[in-house]
Amino acid sequence: MASSVAKPFEDLWDKIVKTGPKWLVALVIFVIAYVIARIAKSLVRKAVGRTSTQGHVDILISQAVGAVIILLGLIVALAEVGMSLSAALAAVGLASVGIGFALQDVLSNMFAGIILLVQHPFTIGDQIRVGELEGMVENVRVRDTQVLTYAGERVFIPNRTVYTNPIINYSSTPSTRIELKLGLRYQKDVEAARGAALEAIKKSPGVLDQPEPVILVESEEEHVVLAIRFWTASDRNSVAKTNSDVSERVLAALSDVSIDFLHETPPGDTKDLAEDYDDNEQVP
Repeated sequence: MASSVAKPFEDLWDKIVKTGPKWLVALVIFVIAYVIARIAKSLVRKAVGRTSTQGHVDILISQAVGAVIILLGLIVALAEVGMSLSAALAAVGLASVGIGFALQDVLSNMFAGIILLVQHPFTIGDQIRVGELEGMVENVRVRDTQVLTYAGERVFIPNRTVYTNPIINYSSTPSTRIELKLGLRYQKDVEAARGAALEAIKKSPGVLDQPEPVILVESEEEHVVLAIRFWTASDRNSVAKTNSDVSERVLAALSDVSIDFLHETPPGDTKDLAEDYDDNEQVP
């Protein structure tokens, strides 16, 4: 009776003794493949980065090389434990189908990341806005995009979110236009206010000479609005500081000539930036 109970355990132990070393070798093969993949990714990225002028091509090619090496390592490891090459490929195929259903979100982020790496609407170091999030791009990976906000927060945005939302790349152009609106109580003050404001704008060091600043007049029901438009460097730190400096200079200039005004809220993007920066802050 005792021998019949012990026999299954003895058979199991025999199988472990016979196949255990093979599984250990398979594990070692996979670990070696993983290490080789990491080294190959680094070398390929450096090599392609020296020869390619296309943004993020080095990242895309290095990721593809790493994935191929790991896949080959997995197939060899499975073959080591007795699985034939065709069976190993079939097992990998079946596993990929199951994993595909289970990791739909992860795969969608990966495919979106590949598209972003190919199209490269932005590159590392660019200042961008995706939805309500704004900051400097620190890294672009296959699964997510790493952004450092102006408040010093490091945010990892899923690539599917980046791909499906409008992207504003502030660094793609050297300059940007700012618009401030100033309400006047009386229409008779328009010309004097326009002259004083224009003179104040030109004194701001952050305002570009070209295109020239302009001041448009908009009529409201109970007052007149001056739409003050000027251009500055697209760097978001420069935008915030110039917006603040121009506002102070214009308000002071109108007060000096005794013009009664209603100061309206600037556009949302410059308002948000003004809250993020002070005079000593710099974009990372």
